[in-house]
Amino acid sequence: MTCIIMNIGCIECGVSSNLVGAFDSLEEANRIAKMFNDNGEAAWRGGGQNIYQVFELPKLPGINAEYLIYLSEEERNNDML
Repeated sequence: MTCIIMNIGCIECGVSSNLVGAFDSLEEANRIAKMFNDNGEAAWRGGGQNIYQVFELPKLPGINAEYLIYLSEEERNNDML
């Protein structure tokens, strides 16, 4: 399983969001995300609130099933998904 850490920036403050990293271990991703969330400078990056959150990816390459409803049937049947 692959996990990613996303930095979710503050929408109201205009702080950007970004991919922090990708990991093969959920435990490692959670440990690193906690380090960033506990770090005052990282948690207030760019002059606004930042939250570091871990997401599990279903497979690579692939799209989370929650978002498949936004694709056409032809796009959903693509072998890359």
